[in-house]
Amino acid sequence: MNITMTADVIQASRYDMDGNKGGSIIVTQKSDGTNENRIGMELMKLACDYGVIDQLRDHLPCKCEIVAQPTQGGGQKMAFKVLSIKPAGTKAAA
Repeated sequence: MNITMTADVIQASRYDMDGNKGGSIIVTQKSDGTNENRIGMELMKLACDYGVIDQLRDHLPCKCEIVAQPTQGGGQKMAFKVLSIKPAGTKAAA
């Protein structure tokens, strides 16, 4: 089951190590207020393919429409992998 979200992408990075290529993006959104111990912006890291960084190079920071797939991350935690990403044309606050 895939999820679709609109989020402010503030950073993208990639790696190419011993033939293994990949990347990640960092997205942010305003805290929803349900956790009284957390204020400000919430950050979330999503895995992505190496080529996604080239798609975002001239746009960051910006709002993006993201389709992501839940995957198993380290320590039995849920993680997300970007399946598609499209800059929404709005620059996010830097």
